[in-house]
Amino acid sequence: MNQPVATQPGLAERAVRAARTQRSSHSFQRRHDSPEQWNRWTRRARVARTAAAALEVPLDAVTVLDDPFRTYRTRDAGPVPGDLIVVTDPDTQDRWAFIPDLTTPGEGWLLLDRCPGCHAEVPLARIATLADLGDYLDPGGYVWPIGDARHDPAHQHDCTFTTRDHD
Repeated sequence: MNQPVATQPGLAERAVRAARTQRSSHSFQRRHDSPEQWNRWTRRARVARTAAAALEVPLDAVTVLDDPFRTYRTRDAGPVPGDLIVVTDPDTQDRWAFIPDLTTPGEGWLLLDRCPGCHAEVPLARIATLADLGDYLDPGGYVWPIGDARHDPAHQHDCTFTTRDHD
C-alpha cells in the first residue's frame, strides 16, 4: 500500500510560522521603531543563529530576550537590557538559559542554573559547544561554579553563596 509522502513546509509557511511565534515578543513588535531598535533586533538574530549552530538545535529553538537582571553599557544609548538566550529542546521541551560570556563575545555563553545558596538563576558554567553543555549535564561529571556565579545580580539579598555586599 502506498503511503502519502510527507512534504517539508515551504519558505512562506515557515516564515509565517516564525512571525506568529515572534509576535508576542516586545522586541519583535518594536524592531522598526528606530535604528537602535533595528540594530538590537538584528544583533539578537545573529546571537540566536550562533547559539543554534553551536548547540546543534534548529534556529526556532532559540529565543533571545531582554535579561531582567543584567544590562550592557553603550556609548550612545546608555544602559540597555542584556541578552537572555533561551534554548528549548525541540524533542523534550527542556529549557536552558544562557547569557553572553563577555570574555569571548559571540563565541561562548554562561549557562544559568540554580545557585547553591539561594536558588536564583546565576551563571554556573562556560559553554561554547554542545560538548561543554554535555559535560555540565553529565551526572558523572563535576563542574565547580565559575567565578562569575558569586557576584551575579540575580542572587537573593540574603544569599550565602554570593560575594556581593549585603546591605
